[in-house]
Order: sequence, then structure tokens, then C-alpha cells
Amino acid sequence: MFDYKDKELNYSKIRAYQSCPTLYKYKYVEGKREGLTAGGSLGVSLHRTLEMYHEEGNKDELILDYYNDCWIAGGYKNAQEQNEYFLKGKQILANFLALQKKCKGTVKYIEKEFIISHQEWIIRGKIDRVDKFADDSFDVIDYKTGLEMDKTYDVKDSLQLAIYTLGARKAWNMKKGKSSLWLLAFGEIISTDFKDFDDNKTLETITSVGKKILAEEFYPNTEHCEHCGFKNRCPYSTSSSG
Repeated sequence: MFDYKDKELNYSKIRAYQSCPTLYKYKYVEGKREGLTAGGSLGVSLHRTLEMYHEEGNKDELILDYYNDCWIAGGYKNAQEQNEYFLKGKQILANFLALQKKCKGTVKYIEKEFIISHQEWIIRGKIDRVDKFADDSFDVIDYKTGLEMDKTYDVKDSLQLAIYTLGARKAWNMKKGKSSLWLLAFGEIISTDFKDFDDNKTLETITSVGKKILAEEFYPNTEHCEHCGFKNRCPYSTSSSG
């Protein structure tokens, strides 16, 4: 049976379980690694670049220096693919700077972690960025680096933002504001008001998943095999390349 630490949940764990309980088992019970991918390496490189950009005082002229320092070279098929993704990343940062100039709030937190408890569960999260406005409202922001995203996505349906809003309210007593996905590849931000998230429903989702994990319900879900990092190793994979 699981020890207490396994009653600690975060969005990544919940997302993995909801996608495929067997995926959760591979990653968080057996400790297997998915391996680097081009998109994943670009995403981490960009996140680290923006973290350094904010920590060093939002100096636009240095952002490409930070990018070079933070670049992860693994996960690419060859040098040509790596260069293509590197150039895509430079354009994404240009899009970021253009949109950053329009932001009216001030950056209050970067990579800020919250920890809250509910029943027997510990819920953790690390938020990319929180802005504060003159009226004492906040913007809880998650940077999205995906090159292919649905810009019409209704953020009211985002479990990630629901969990982050829960954390902002419970851990930091933030009463009013909005939660946002910053679509870096498209230079767009999509947001919704804190009031659009029901903390009780969010906690119900978290605890429901947690109970299934404790019950060791690790059955496979083959709907997402094509995009799974374990598709070449998993005996349940239905991927054409698995």
C-alpha cells in the first residue's frame, strides 16, 4: 500500500491519471521516465528563459542571452530539427515581449509554490506567474509553450487553472482576480474570472482521483497512446508506431 507521501497530489499527477491510469503508474509509482522530445525540450527552455527574464528585472535586450543559456539540446532528431525549434523559440519570445508591453499589472510572483491540505490530501502547485493590479486584484498565469493549441478553448474548463485558483485563494488569500493561459506560440492570453471556478468541485475532482490512486486502479486507457511517451514500451499501446 502507499505511504503518506502518495497522498500528495498536483495537477501533473492528476492529469496523468485522467489521461491513463497506467501512465500514472509508470511515472509516479514505478518512477519511469518518458524521455526528451523536441516539444518538451523547447517548452522547458522557454520556461527557464522567462523565469530568468523576470528574476533579472525584465530586461528585454537580454532575453535572447537568457534563451541561449537555458537552451536544452536534447530530444531532437538531428541538428536541423534542433535549429528549427530554436528559431521557433526566438519567434515565441518576440511574441512574448510584444504582449508583455501591453500588460497593465506588475509581476508579484514567479514560479510561486502553494501547499494546501484537504482531508487527508496535500495539494501542491507551482504557478508560473502572478500579476497584481492597482485595484488589488490578481492574474494567475500559466505559460503554455505548445505549438499546436486550440485558441478557442474555454479556460473555464481548465482543471489546471481551477487548481491554481484554488491554491491562490486558500494559500495566499487572493479574493478577486482572474486566471489565464498565456499562449506563447500565438502571442495571446485567454482568461476567466476567479468566480468561474467552484473550489468545492475542484476538490471533489482531486479527491476522487486520489482515492482511485490509493486503490491502485491502474487500468490502461488506450485513447491517447499515439501521443504517449511510453508508447514504444507499453504492452497495452495501440499506437501505430508503438
